[in-house]
Amino acid sequence: MISPDLRTQPWRGGATARLAAAFAVLALILGLVLVATDEANAARAKSSELQKPSFVVIQTDDETLEELYKGVRTASGGEEFAMPNTLQLLGERGETFTQYYTPYSLCAPSRVSLWTGRYAHNNHVEGNVPPNGGFTGLQSRIGYSHNIATWLQGAGYRTIHVGKYLNGYGDSPYSPGTEVPPGWSSWRSVLNSDTNHFFYGYTMNNNGTVEGPFGNSGSWETREYGEIDDPGCPYAPLNGKPCFYETDKFNQLATEELAATSPEQPFYMQVDYTAPHGDFRKPAGPQPATRDLGRFAGAPLPDNRAEGFNEGNVNDKPRFIREAPYLSAQEIHTYRVYYQNCLASLIAVDEGVKQIVDELGALGRLRNTYILFTSDNGFFFGQHRLVGGKFLAYQPSTHLPLIIRGPGIKPGSSTAQQVSTIDIAPTILELAGVTPDKSIDGTSLVPFMKDPELRENRPLLFESFVQSNDVEQGGNASTGETTSAGGANGKLGVKGAAAHASEVAPPKNYYGILLGPYKYIEWPDGEKELYNLEKDPYELNNVIRNKNYAPVRAFLHNELVRLETCKGRGCSQLAPEIPLTRRQRLQAKREKEREQREQERERKQREEARRGGKGHKH
Repeated sequence: MISPDLRTQPWRGGATARLAAAFAVLALILGLVLVATDEANAARAKSSELQKPSFVVIQTDDETLEELYKGVRTASGGEEFAMPNTLQLLGERGETFTQYYTPYSLCAPSRVSLWTGRYAHNNHVEGNVPPNGGFTGLQSRIGYSHNIATWLQGAGYRTIHVGKYLNGYGDSPYSPGTEVPPGWSSWRSVLNSDTNHFFYGYTMNNNGTVEGPFGNSGSWETREYGEIDDPGCPYAPLNGKPCFYETDKFNQLATEELAATSPEQPFYMQVDYTAPHGDFRKPAGPQPATRDLGRFAGAPLPDNRAEGFNEGNVNDKPRFIREAPYLSAQEIHTYRVYYQNCLASLIAVDEGVKQIVDELGALGRLRNTYILFTSDNGFFFGQHRLVGGKFLAYQPSTHLPLIIRGPGIKPGSSTAQQVSTIDIAPTILELAGVTPDKSIDGTSLVPFMKDPELRENRPLLFESFVQSNDVEQGGNASTGETTSAGGANGKLGVKGAAAHASEVAPPKNYYGILLGPYKYIEWPDGEKELYNLEKDPYELNNVIRNKNYAPVRAFLHNELVRLETCKGRGCSQLAPEIPLTRRQRLQAKREKEREQREQERERKQREEARRGGKGHKH
C-alpha cells in the first residue's frame, strides 16, 4: 500500500527517477574520467621511465644514526621509532649504506662537499664563518658556480632547493638574503638559518623575494616562541589560525614544487631540514611540531656506559678530553631532554618523506626517481664525556645515515663499503649521464648499488679547519641556566653573544683516515689515536701505543699524508693491502710453518708408501 504522504506529493516519484538517471550519467562520466586518468597516469609513467632519472636528496641537520635506527621502548613492551616511514619507504625499498661518513663534521663544509664532490681542502669552504666558511666562503669560490645544481641544470634538469642553505646566508652585513645562487631553477630557502634556527618566525627567499616572518619568533631574552601552532596543524587547526611550523612548511613546498614540475622534465630537488638541530630555546633541543610534543618523553640517551657514555677511563684520549670532568647531573638531564626533542622533531620530517614519496607516486614519477636520505653531520650526547657539538672524528659525529631508493636498486639491500659525502655528487651525475666541468674527489656509488657485495680498499679522509668562532652559537643546549658547558661567557645561545664551543666538545683541527677496520687521527699538537673498529666500535681503547699495531700505524700515516693534499681522482685511489699487525704476522708465520710441516709429513708418507709398494712387488 502506498503511503498517503507520497500520494499527495507526486513530484517525488519523478524527481527520484530523474535523480537515478543523473546518477547513472554521473557514474558513466566518472568511469570515463577514471579510465582516462589511469591511461594518462600510465602514459606519464611510461614517458617518465623513458627520460633521464630524477632525484630527491633529503638532508637533515645533526641527525645521528641512533635517532634514525634506535627504537624507544613503549609501555606496552614494543618499540617506537621517530622515522618509521623513512625506514619502510626508503630503507625497505632501497639500499642502506651502513658505512657512510662525512669527511668534515660541520654544517657548511659537509653540505658543500655534497654539492661539489670535493673535500674541504679542495672546495676551500673550511668552516661556517667568513672569510673561508659558510655562504660567504662558498660565494667567493669556484664551487659556487660549479656544483651539482649548475651541472644538472645545464643538462636540462629543473633544480629545486627547499629549506636550510648555508651558515651566513641572509646574515648582515655579508648577505642580504636576496641572492639566488647559480644553478637553481626554484629557490625556496630560509634566511639566517644558523643564526637563529627558528622553527617559528623564520623568513624565506622565495625565488628572489624575501618573505616572512612566518610565525612568531618570540623573545631571545626568555628564549621562548611568541606563539606555536595549534595541535591540529597543518591538517585541521582548531583555532582557525594559519600554521607556520617550519618543517611542515618545507613539506608543503616540496610537494608543491614536484607538482609544478613539467612531466616531461627531469628534476633534482634537495630538501634541507633544520631538524633535529637545536634552536637555542627552552627546553633543550629543537622545537617539535605541537602535535608531537612529548611523544618521546622518557626516552633514554642513546648510549650507555659500556658504549662510551660519560666514559670512565680517558687516559688514552687527547688532552682536551683527559682534562674534561665527568658530565654533571644537570648536563645529563639537559641532553636527555635534547635527545627526546630531537626524536620528536623528526616525526614531522618523516611525514615529509612520506608526502614526497606519495606525491611522486601520484605524479607517476616514483619509479624513475632516486631518493637519497642522509644527514650533514652527527652530534655528541655524552659519548667520551662530549656534549653540545660535533666537530670531531669520533663515530657519533661522523658515522651517518645514507639510504638510496630508486630504479635498479634491490629493495632491502645493504652494503658495508665505506663511502663518503663527496661520493653523492658523482653518483647522481653518473645516473643522470652528466659530466662535471671540474674535477671531483669522490667516486660514484653506482657499482655498489648494482652489487652490494662489492668491496674496494679505499681510504676516506677526515679533516677539520675550524676556529672557535666557527661554532653555531656553541651548538649548546638552551637551559636558561649557566652550566659548565657554557663556555667563557657562561650563557647558552644568547643572541649577540660571541659564538663559543662547549668546554667538553670544542672545535679542533685535525686530520684522520678510515680504512678497513681502522680509524687513525693526528692532532696538531702531535697526539695520535688509532682504533680497531671491528674490535672496538665505540672507540674506547686507543691502541696507538700498542706495538702490535706498529705496522698498521706506519701504513695509515703514509696514506694520510697522501690524502691530506689529494686532488681529483687521486682522492679515490685505492690503497695497497693493509699490513698485518705484529701478532697477525707471527700467527701467519706459525701457520705457514705448520702447513710446511704438514706438507713435509705428507711427502714422507707418500715416499714411505712408494717404497713399501716396491718391496711388496719383489
